[in-house]
Amino acid sequence: MLFKSYNNFNERATLWLAQIGSLGLALMMFLTLGDVIGRAFNVPITGAVEVTELIMGLMIYLGVGYTTFLKGHIRVDILISNFSAKTQGILDTITGIIALIITALITWQLFRVALAQIPNQDTTQIWELSLWPFGLVMALASILMSTALILHIFVNIRVATGLDNNTTEKAKE
Repeated sequence: MLFKSYNNFNERATLWLAQIGSLGLALMMFLTLGDVIGRAFNVPITGAVEVTELIMGLMIYLGVGYTTFLKGHIRVDILISNFSAKTQGILDTITGIIALIITALITWQLFRVALAQIPNQDTTQIWELSLWPFGLVMALASILMSTALILHIFVNIRVATGLDNNTTEKAKE
């Protein structure tokens, strides 16, 4: 029951962030379009490139949690698909733990850099937007990627120990 509610929360939260990220994509598209048209008439949008860079960073981190939840990352399993379910579970657990460690390090560094930008008052060059809120949002969104990885690790452990035979069915429950 706890696993199911944790899974549902993670899915809703990561989907919500991914939808916000998709709004950022639309905003970035219209901003770039306006800037290109403006350049044709010699009136580009000031700071369009720096805002596009900020939105791009946000889009990546807002969407990566949902991609992780859906197991949508690139995976080459030509060799692994020939192994038994238990062996696949063991290998998936190992790679999941490695991914979790890397994601935790990235999240920690995002928090560290974002919090260091507050007293430094780091800003963008043209619009002078404070950078720390963007870094903080990216760090918080990274936490949901970590929780999705933890969810998959538990499912993979169940498969590796023979408690569960089908990872995709349990992940959707």
